[in-house]
Amino acid sequence: MYQNNEYPLVSIVTLNFNGIKFLPDLFHSLRKVTYPNLEIIMVDNFSDDESVKYVSRHFPEVKIVRNPENYMYARGNNVGLKVARGKYVCLLNNDTEVDPGFIEPVIAAFESNPQIAAIQPKILGLQQRDQLEYAGACGGFIDWLGYPFLRGRIFFTTEKDEGQYDQPLGLFWASGACLFLRKAALDEVGLLDEDFVIHMEEIDLCWRLRLAGWDVVSVPQSRVWHFVGGTLDRANPRKTYWNFRNNIFLLIKNLSKRRLMLRLPIRVLLDSTAFMSEFVKGHWRNAWAIVRAYYWVFRHMHIILRNRMRTQRLRKVDDSVVLQRMYPGSIVFEYFLLKRKRFRDLLFIRKFLHRVGNVNVQVHWRKKTGVEKVYEE
Repeated sequence: MYQNNEYPLVSIVTLNFNGIKFLPDLFHSLRKVTYPNLEIIMVDNFSDDESVKYVSRHFPEVKIVRNPENYMYARGNNVGLKVARGKYVCLLNNDTEVDPGFIEPVIAAFESNPQIAAIQPKILGLQQRDQLEYAGACGGFIDWLGYPFLRGRIFFTTEKDEGQYDQPLGLFWASGACLFLRKAALDEVGLLDEDFVIHMEEIDLCWRLRLAGWDVVSVPQSRVWHFVGGTLDRANPRKTYWNFRNNIFLLIKNLSKRRLMLRLPIRVLLDSTAFMSEFVKGHWRNAWAIVRAYYWVFRHMHIILRNRMRTQRLRKVDDSVVLQRMYPGSIVFEYFLLKRKRFRDLLFIRKFLHRVGNVNVQVHWRKKTGVEKVYEE
């Protein structure tokens, strides 16, 4: 790839497991990227298809790291993060395509604000390219009870991209489908928590970064397209299991003791209601997945508490600062009972955006320290 000392090195890490059907489009799109200082790393999770041979033959510029077994998402990506040499690293799913200019706005934002540790671009659907994507959309938040949602997707409803979320915004979390990270921040707080295995490890990482005083923002001027359901379909009981398991893990690990004691009993009650709903509907595999998730939490509480101790030692700011990015209402109540299915229609959205929207980042690259436009609210 091209190199230019005026531009900081960016490492793109893509994790692959039997993804040969996606790799040609991904790497062809990366060949068109206009940013002049890149390294591209594919970490292969012991694929038994022709992925490694294909990439070696057709994309020799890609550095391939082969794991001796399937390390799953968190551990597999950590291998790539350890190998990456860039000042900034982009974790990029193998079932994506990128806009040629998707890196420049992100690096301009990083270079304009040294407190930014993580950035998410706008993530659109690969099948419907004008639709905000289920796993990323325009950046993530959680509500008062810890349920994750996105600017552009709440539960099962995604929005059409009409430029309604093109303003850079402070986030609670950024999607792992395409996640840019400052390497120096990772050196401070650590890599992805491998005990999460898959799902919500990026939320946990962003929460740790915020606890340590770093910031997480969206830069929608950067665009990526992601294949919806390419890794694990949202209706799959395995996804139900990981979502319930890791969401409770996430809260116990990162919340302060006082706030955890207030929220956890309510969450257990709501998750019990979800179990009953799935059972009554005859979705027995999903109902069983919720039971298995809680069984894992109870059985592995020693692991969760050990990780909690490590995280709380990183804390530099109080929850009152971190939870400014936590939506004050209940997404469950608003979505299922009030039928508010768009981010911009949420009950407390104006007050919430006033609180989280005051970000000052430059998103247009002219030269290393150049400024063309500043977005602020």
